[in-house]
Amino acid sequence: MDRALLPTDFAQWVTAVRRQLRFYVRTWRFVGLLLFILIVDIAVTAVGLYYGMKGTSASDYLYGALGAMPTLGVIVGAFIGGDAIAMDFGSGTGYFMLVLPVRRTVLLLGRYAAAFLAAFALLLVFYTVSLFGAGWFYGLGAIPWVEVVESVGLAALFALAVLATAFLFSAFFRSPAISMVVTILVLFLAFDIIDGVLAITSVEPWFSLLYAGEAPALVFESQPHLTISPPISGVTIHSWNPYVWEGAVIMLGYFVIALVLSVVLYHYKELKG
Repeated sequence: MDRALLPTDFAQWVTAVRRQLRFYVRTWRFVGLLLFILIVDIAVTAVGLYYGMKGTSASDYLYGALGAMPTLGVIVGAFIGGDAIAMDFGSGTGYFMLVLPVRRTVLLLGRYAAAFLAAFALLLVFYTVSLFGAGWFYGLGAIPWVEVVESVGLAALFALAVLATAFLFSAFFRSPAISMVVTILVLFLAFDIIDGVLAITSVEPWFSLLYAGEAPALVFESQPHLTISPPISGVTIHSWNPYVWEGAVIMLGYFVIALVLSVVLYHYKELKG
């Protein structure tokens, strides 16, 4: 087919974004995650409002409310992007997509953009409920809006990093179901276990994506970089908190490296598949 008759790469990218967004809606994946976030976040906020768990300031309240950001971001990213590449190799529809005159990089980046839009929208819902609680206790004027913008920006970077990592794991499998399960296990359980094991050592988990994901909450209330608890049964627990800039650098590294590797592996699977 004459390349001159084909849509431009940008037009194909837009089409890929739209198709992937429709896929999230059609499979009820986005709606399911939205309901999950609303139910859990509203329930937690309601309990806090009922029992007066407001902290000492609006910043303190937001620090506590956003403490679940790493876990929530990983869950959302894994379900949104965990099968983004594997779907092309585990279904008849996927094989049909591979023969279309569309550059694979354009297709992947379109899906990635759609995944980010969906994931970031879900995280914004989480922020909205948390801000409601802070506004209820202290008033909108007491909310540190500059820090809110910074935190939202870090949450966006965290979503980019988690999705890029999810896409990378997805590139290793041909079954979308297996790809998603492995992505969830690695992003959630593996990093959590590694962080827990390192707590009894003096090693900072600077390579952990969950560790970096604490940065959006730390914008509101800085914590000691390292807290060492008194020994219990001969075991000393090291509690690490990333510097905000450190968390941003870690997330940026995951985003760039994982996304580049995803593109390379996607092309490799095309040639060998």
